[in-house]
Amino acid sequence: MEAITILLPMAICQTKLLHPAGVALLVFEASLAATLHLMRTKTLSSVGTKSTENIPNDNQNHQEKLDFLTFYRSTVSYLTFVAILAVDFPIFPRSFAKTEVSGYGLMDLGAGSFCVSGGFVSWFARRKREEGTTNTNEIHRFQKVVIRCIPLLIMGFVRLLTTKGLEYQEHVSEYGVHWNFFFTLSVVGVLSTFLRAILKMKNSVWWFVILITYQIILSSHGANLQLYIEEAPRRCDFNGDFILVSSLSSMPVLCNFLAANREGIWGCVGYSLLHLAGEDIATYCLWNYKENLGQIRRGQRLAVVTTFFWSFHWVLVSLMGIPVSRRSTNASFIVWTIAHNMTILFATWGAFYLGCPKLNSKSNIEVNPPIFAAVNRHGLIVFILANLMTGAVNLSIDTLKVSDVTAIAVIVVYLCAVGAVGLILDYKPQIRKRKVKYN
Repeated sequence: MEAITILLPMAICQTKLLHPAGVALLVFEASLAATLHLMRTKTLSSVGTKSTENIPNDNQNHQEKLDFLTFYRSTVSYLTFVAILAVDFPIFPRSFAKTEVSGYGLMDLGAGSFCVSGGFVSWFARRKREEGTTNTNEIHRFQKVVIRCIPLLIMGFVRLLTTKGLEYQEHVSEYGVHWNFFFTLSVVGVLSTFLRAILKMKNSVWWFVILITYQIILSSHGANLQLYIEEAPRRCDFNGDFILVSSLSSMPVLCNFLAANREGIWGCVGYSLLHLAGEDIATYCLWNYKENLGQIRRGQRLAVVTTFFWSFHWVLVSLMGIPVSRRSTNASFIVWTIAHNMTILFATWGAFYLGCPKLNSKSNIEVNPPIFAAVNRHGLIVFILANLMTGAVNLSIDTLKVSDVTAIAVIVVYLCAVGAVGLILDYKPQIRKRKVKYN
């Protein structure tokens, strides 16, 4: 049932079938949603009062549950899973692919949305701001993040070796010759935690100052960093035309590595800013422990932040003439990505607020589909396994020659496998505890 009502529409909406079948699919989904809403309303009316009987009153230890946030994060994950496989099939519209220089592309949002949604639930966003936090705790947190990034680095090297060894199709304008998104995620995790825990950049003004500074450097005609990222050769032979990197000409190995992977390396700045922004937005809109945020208050703040970032994006693009550039992750790209994710999050909040008004954040009723809840809890592991599945499909099938029907079938089966992996990881066997009596 979940494959038909959730995974199949997600697969269709990122293919050429969206336009001829999109309206009919939307009508079907709306009718199904209305039916399920009526059924759930009857269920909640009978069990809603019982759901809060056994809820602990210890607010300090209770972690608030935001079902709309789980739905948003899982939606972003599944749409990303579809895109990384569907892009290899002819059924995937080329207009959805990543942009080469500047502009808007659906796949441009994937990596940025992953960083933003990660910031929404990071340790910095969710923890209580306690005065007793010591430097030892902060250093310990940083060490734990570094250890957690080791699997990402391993996956990055595995992907690098497999793509080069098997001559897997790749576009160097995406992250560079040797770089990939796993390396970017590692840098983002370490860098953002280093800024928060070690350098104590806990005020939201810091990421905004870094954003403006980074954009000034990109737009500076003296530095030519934007032009360097978009047009420079892949080797260090530009004769000192770019001031920021010309000083590295005396170190040819480092200079050539930077030239070959400039999108991935400089992109770490933008993706780290997206993660930091997600943390501060979540602190204000979602996890503010200093105030007792109710559902209405959350919705109001989400609406304000969404409006602010779309207005900021209009100023950057229309008034200041800074086009969106995925390759340099400039300010317009960062603000556009945040605004897009805030729109989805606000719309999801609205759907849950209107569709499940009797649920509160402390209810033990699970309103999200099991495959969504599981992927939300094990997002990083599922993401790694989804990439491995994508590689397996490309090695076993000539994706450029398959029919549209076969492509849809493969994508849906692949999504079912991803959901199954999440459910397996989330499986907790219930072991009966037998009481032992001692004489």
